[in-house]
Amino acid sequence: MESRDRPSSSRRPSKRVRITATLPHIPDEIILEILCLLPVKSLMRFKCVSKSWREMISDPDFEKKQLAVAARDSGEVYNSRLIMHYPSMKLKSCPLSCLFYEPVGHSVNHEYPGSELGAMNEIIGSYNGLVCFCIRDTENDIIFVWNPSTREFRRLPPISFMQCFHLVAYGFGYDSIADDYKVTRVGCYCIGRYYEYQVRVFSLRGNVWRKIENFPCYLFTGEPGIHVNGSINFGGVGDSENYYWSVVGLDLASESYRMVPLPDCADPNVKPMIMALGGRFCTIFDNDEAVDVWVMEQYGVKKSWNKLVTVPYFPDPMTVDCTKPVLFLRDGAILMEFYGLLVLYNIDRDESTIPTIYGTRHCHEVEVYLETIVSPNAYYRLQAGHQNGGIGRQGNKNFLMIFFAGY
Repeated sequence: MESRDRPSSSRRPSKRVRITATLPHIPDEIILEILCLLPVKSLMRFKCVSKSWREMISDPDFEKKQLAVAARDSGEVYNSRLIMHYPSMKLKSCPLSCLFYEPVGHSVNHEYPGSELGAMNEIIGSYNGLVCFCIRDTENDIIFVWNPSTREFRRLPPISFMQCFHLVAYGFGYDSIADDYKVTRVGCYCIGRYYEYQVRVFSLRGNVWRKIENFPCYLFTGEPGIHVNGSINFGGVGDSENYYWSVVGLDLASESYRMVPLPDCADPNVKPMIMALGGRFCTIFDNDEAVDVWVMEQYGVKKSWNKLVTVPYFPDPMTVDCTKPVLFLRDGAILMEFYGLLVLYNIDRDESTIPTIYGTRHCHEVEVYLETIVSPNAYYRLQAGHQNGGIGRQGNKNFLMIFFAGY
């Protein structure tokens, strides 16, 4: 009986062992490199991880680094978005990748800032992920600079709008010398038999409209200027007596003008169609059978003009005014707009296809932008709704945009 009450010698009292695990330290430099590779939507969420992460992602140096990564891969479509403007002004969104790698794309509804003020009139331009657009009012045009990826926006201070303006042409671009985004406005009004021009340039950094004198060209359309190499380019008539078409560039850094030469094949009696393609100045010509796409390899140098591609009419003969290259890819494909219809043309195979996107119809204008965290309010802060302008951030969860027609 004693042996039963006596504890066994093989049993020992249990001991609790505390194991403390420490997470490995990851240098901030490594975290920074990883964050730069993430989508903007993830970066916006990761601002809530900690105060240090929020400060890191909000830092201007990180903004530039993330932009550099996005711009480096701009030949790919996964970090690019497509904007399409439709007569109904309805706003939808769609990733650009669905046009190339998915049999069917889908679009979603989206709100744009200032929609309560009126319908969007036109997309002025986009650069580094910022989109500039105009809402036309009876008294003043309302200009917004908007990052649809982060939903931050900036409403520009109002500028006097002369009711006698015959036409108004805007432009949007980047001044790399001053690290400043700028909006240009060229207003044309008629005095008797003569045209006068009022040119203004708005600096996001300085939050001020500046007056630029002596516009050297006669504009006949209100088409937005084309941003290339730090200049906003407008097509117009360079000589009112001889009436020949030309292109004038407004340098955003020096705020001076220059005449941009066209290829020798350009007909001075025909209005040139100009655009930016892959960061290069581009113009197209209709040769009655196809469309010739020319690019200027070195901006401002006439000898650097080269014919990039000849695109046959699709699907029926059409004029140059209804044809526009939108995007050129490294694999030899080019996205074109024909009569408001998006068409993918493969240069090597000489084939054209129409991508399918549910909820879309023929568009009015098309633009492509990068997904970045560039802030339109990086230089200047005001309380939202201030009479001289306004800044803000939308609460809508969507982050891409396209304007689509109703059904």
